[in-house]
This record gives sequence, structure tokens and C-alpha cells, in this order.
Amino acid sequence: MYVCQLSFDCLQDVELGDAQGAITQLLDEYRYNGQIIGREFPVVLNDTRFEVIFVCPEQESLAVANNNDEVNAALRQVSRQGLGLPTLELKGLECQSDFTDVCTTPAALVVYSTYVQSCSPVRCLEHFSPVPLYHLPQQVRKPLIKWQESQAACDQLQMNALVEIEQDTVAQLSSFESELSEDGLALCRSVEQALSTPVYYYLYRVGGESFEAEAGRRCPSCGYDWRLAQPLHELFDFKCDACRLVSNISWDWQ
Repeated sequence: MYVCQLSFDCLQDVELGDAQGAITQLLDEYRYNGQIIGREFPVVLNDTRFEVIFVCPEQESLAVANNNDEVNAALRQVSRQGLGLPTLELKGLECQSDFTDVCTTPAALVVYSTYVQSCSPVRCLEHFSPVPLYHLPQQVRKPLIKWQESQAACDQLQMNALVEIEQDTVAQLSSFESELSEDGLALCRSVEQALSTPVYYYLYRVGGESFEAEAGRRCPSCGYDWRLAQPLHELFDFKCDACRLVSNISWDWQ
């Protein structure tokens, strides 16, 4: 991923609140379209120029070709507030992030995220590298961001071990019948149908009685043996091609 800076020159006298609001709306639309990563983007006013720094999946993430209608509408609103169209400066490689997947056409994808990740929740199953959301059908981009926010909230709460709600949050992450999983699986089906590419969904696993019991787990959807001979990416011990599910042996027994 890449650290970038957008700069907005004031072409005339502007109302500070209106200008900042238009920039914030543009950043939101870029985020929901998968063109920028993260949730908080400080906006700085330097003399007659607004500046904001953020992370992009690719060097060309903000190319006009990747915009959707909402991004273009937000850009027009920026102009109406007396600001010039933004100029982009590539600051450099963001060294602590995962590298964006290089596949032109991935053979399979997986929906996977954790509370510490801010990259795309869709990854190439072969390389386990994130796939920019603007490479996916437009109708799933914002819903995938909203799913990722919900997933991260559940994951953070269960990691913090809040006793009264931990069981419920774990259930959301680990049951294929939970509301979170149903939403995620529906998005998987939408992407798969649009791209004709298999899309798997990750089920988090914690707890369990023993390693032997965990190793013998069956697919929770169809009941078939889904144990892999070797873990995939040192993470997925189970994979059901029929149900498009992947999971791990409980972290308590690894």
C-alpha cells in the first residue's frame, strides 16, 4: 500500500466549515469505494491549501477510472465550495501494510478480516493478499466496508474479554448462521456470481474440548469432512468447497 497526500487549493474565499465538509464527504466516498484505507483522515489548512494524508491500496487507486458516481458527485461538490480539484502526491510505500494482490484474475477469493486490519476484507486465496474493493462489483463495495466495521467491532470486544457479551460476539464471528456471517456470505455470493470466481468466507474458531475434537470437526453447514492435509497460509485448517467456508482449529488448541 502507499501513503498519499491530497491537496485542495482555495480558488476563492471559502467558508471553512463548508469546505471541510465537502472534503470529508469526498474522503468518505473514496473509502466506501475502496480507494483509500482507514477511517480517520486529519485535514490540515496550510495558508490557502487544505491537505490530507492517507493510505491507498495501489499507486493508481485515485485514478478517475476507479471512481464511482458517488465519488464524482463529491468531487463536483468540492468544486462548488470554491476549491480546486485535488492534486495527488505519492509519499511512498507504507511499509507496515500488506501488499496488494498482484493477480489480474484471482482463481479464488476469501472474505477475511480482524480488528487490527484496515486493508480490504477480500483477499486472493492463493496469495492471501488484499484485493482493492474497486476491483469488485460496485454494489458490494460499501456493504463490504460496513461488514468489516461490524466484524472488527465483534472481534475487538471478544479480544477484550468482556464477560457479559463475549459469548455473543464469538458466536457472531464463528457461527455460519449468525447475522454477521449471513451478511458476509450473502456478499460472497454476490461477488462470486458477478465475477464467476469462488469466494470463501472465514469462520473464526476459539474454544473446543481438545485438539483431537477440533481436528475432527465437520463442516458446520453440510457436515462433510473439510479438514485440509496441510494448513493453508498457516491459518486455514478447514475448507469446504461446496459451502465456500474456511476455518481454523481452535486457537485454544494450537
